Amino acid sequence: MFAKVAIASLMMAVSSFAFAYPTLGDKVEWTGAEVKLDGTSTPITVTKEVTKWDDATMMWTVKVDMTKGDQTSTKEVMTKCLWSPESWTMMKENCVMEGGTLESVTVDAGTYDSCRMNTVSDDGSVTKKWWGDVPFGLIKKEMTDVKAGTKTTVGIKTITPGPTPAPGQ
Repeated sequence: MFAKVAIASLMMAVSSFAFAYPTLGDKVEWTGAEVKLDGTSTPITVTKEVTKWDDATMMWTVKVDMTKGDQTSTKEVMTKCLWSPESWTMMKENCVMEGGTLESVTVDAGTYDSCRMNTVSDDGSVTKKWWGDVPFGLIKKEMTDVKAGTKTTVGIKTITPGPTPAPGQ
């Protein structure tokens, strides 16, 4: 009997670490830098937060704050769809078939299973994105801009789950 209670308690404790997303209040902060060929570096911080759900329009509002060096910007984006665990499952299942690579990626917030997708533009610039089971989907992004002579990398620093259950949960 004790073993059954211990196993049930362990299962409940483990499941409490997971959280459902998207939900109001979900907030992710990515940090990194843009590095030029001469070695100079400009810090970058991007924060996305789910700030509103509108039942009438079935739309999410996401606040996006970006700081690059001493320049800051804030905007609100409205969308019907946000990344979800189902989005991650679908991407993971199709990752290799779509030209991606399944791999672990480590950022400040931890180590995650991911699907790395690479794109190359006409000028030779390369963008790598690591997608995973996190709010907004993006774990890490690396952009090498051939024309500008820069390499920009950002990765998740913190994930703050929102306290409000998502619609329908």
